[in-house]
Amino acid sequence: MALIPAVAISFAGHATDGDFDGSAWDRARAQLLSQSQGPMAQAIAQWKMLTSGTRFGFAATSSFILSYPGFPEEDRLRRAAEAALDHESAEPATIVGFFDRFPPLTNPGRAQYALALRAMARPEAADVARAAWRGGVMSDASEGAILATWGTQFTTADHDARIDALLWAGDTPPALRLLASTSPTVHAIAQGRLAALAGGDPYAAAAVPAAQLDADPGFVFNRARELHRLGRIEAEGSYLANRPPLSALPFDRPHWIGELLAAARGAVEYGDATNAKRIALGAADAFAPGEEVSQQSYAVRDDYTSLTWLGGTRALWVDHDGISAATLFRRYAEAGRGPGVKAKGLYWAGLSLIRSGHPAEATDAFAAAARHPDQFYGMLALERLGQPVPRLGVAAVPTPTPEERARFAAAPITAAVREVARAGDWQTTIRFFKEIAEQQRTPGQHQLVAELAQSLGRRDLGVIVGQAAGSHGLDQFAAVSFPLIPVPPGQARSWTMIHAIIRQESQFAQNAISHAGARGLMQMMPRTAGEQAGKLGLSYSEGSLIGDPQFNMAVGGAYFDHLLQVFGGSYPLAVAAYNAGAGNVGKWLRANGDPRTGQIEWVDWIERIPISETRSYVEHVLENAVVYETMNPDKASYGGPNPLSHFLGKSNPG
Repeated sequence: MALIPAVAISFAGHATDGDFDGSAWDRARAQLLSQSQGPMAQAIAQWKMLTSGTRFGFAATSSFILSYPGFPEEDRLRRAAEAALDHESAEPATIVGFFDRFPPLTNPGRAQYALALRAMARPEAADVARAAWRGGVMSDASEGAILATWGTQFTTADHDARIDALLWAGDTPPALRLLASTSPTVHAIAQGRLAALAGGDPYAAAAVPAAQLDADPGFVFNRARELHRLGRIEAEGSYLANRPPLSALPFDRPHWIGELLAAARGAVEYGDATNAKRIALGAADAFAPGEEVSQQSYAVRDDYTSLTWLGGTRALWVDHDGISAATLFRRYAEAGRGPGVKAKGLYWAGLSLIRSGHPAEATDAFAAAARHPDQFYGMLALERLGQPVPRLGVAAVPTPTPEERARFAAAPITAAVREVARAGDWQTTIRFFKEIAEQQRTPGQHQLVAELAQSLGRRDLGVIVGQAAGSHGLDQFAAVSFPLIPVPPGQARSWTMIHAIIRQESQFAQNAISHAGARGLMQMMPRTAGEQAGKLGLSYSEGSLIGDPQFNMAVGGAYFDHLLQVFGGSYPLAVAAYNAGAGNVGKWLRANGDPRTGQIEWVDWIERIPISETRSYVEHVLENAVVYETMNPDKASYGGPNPLSHFLGKSNPG
């Protein structure tokens, strides 16, 4: 396979060689479309079949993973392959060959690996079997085989660990079989947990003090989950808000944090902001001192950031407890990997400290948020500090090493991305684009994806490169991540907002079609597009929304201009209406106050939008607008200080 050639970063649409509008992307795209189908097309078709939801056996799934490592949804396919082993037979050598390359993700898979290793007389079989035993859930057949083979080698500590894992999963039959083999303390706590799972009195069933039970993470989880199952949401919130610190780390951290989040949301529904705040504050004991939440799985990070944000906003907005709010917002920032989460948490920590009378500490928080100048809240933090938004897109381009270039060219997903970019549907293409971008770690590796995006003429892959690199603290990719596109002559005054909206709506994917039916660059609904076309005197066909990007931008730009007029020139309200509809924006103004009149601060109003997609949408579109104007001052509609506050329509910076 030929190596991916280097492509000058000026290609990305901020060029000096006559490509001031980004049309080089379109020339590269046209060249790609002229090419014939490649050999990777069959593998992509097989991947689509395997990920369609239909169950396939271990042999077919594992063989594909081994042949095409690094394709999207690999973990999902691995879990499916492991699950299939409980229902079909496979040669031990085949099982071992797969798991040697791709270690088990599930405990049933680990048990199957141990048994296959034993059949192959591999010396590590006993260690893998012990890990599987302690890991909990497995099939009855695997349990019997492992116990018969290694049971005499297992210790009481092994049995204690196993029953804990089983009860976290609510798998009571094997837990009952194991109960007599556990230590006295674990036996007593397990009795209480079994009673909780059965809907009984867990304290009466356990021969240990209640305080000891309420500090055991497994017991607390089982009791809280049972209260939730019974619909006793208020009782669950009170229980988790007032529990003592955990005596150990939870075995199943994703489900633990998920239950805390569910309970905190339940407390909010019952109007108990204090309990929601206390549940969020208490969540820190799920991690060891010094352990970084940002290095946990996505499931843990996602629920933990949702929990700390919920607790922080309740502390600030309802309890008026700025100190607790700042603590939770800092934890929110620390748990995130992406610059947007970090900037948002740190800015709101600073805002909480300002509102609670701690300006010096607030300045430190704003300074930390300002390290992310291409993010909505990083921009506001810069304004608070009296600093301008730096011009982006001028950083030196990383140089991949020859080894990085060779590995990238040889990876199956690189050829697959070329094929889906040429002929793939949008949903498939975007999954491959995100996968190849998220796999990279070093600046040179990300640069290789940027070069690939440019050679394919795919602005959307360029946007994704910048987002993925940003999650690793890399900011050298603004030029490719904020691409340009030629706008219709009649929309020159809307140049900034057209680019800002397209980057958020479709990431510049001309063939994007949403589940709701919105189409093309600016994701226009056919009916709305038809209405705007009539007003502009343009002929309309639904196919033009995909096939004619100039038409899409013309009707999309006109529709945004209409919304801007409806809301008196307010960009955030018009942007929110573009995403969620003008009717919803009117409801939110009535419910939460009108920031244009000073009834509520703009950031508070935006964060109170009840649709999470729209909250994020408003922030991203406005930050896009600032970045585009900073990178392209000749196109800017505003050249003064505090550009984000200008777009927000407020006079006080930050």
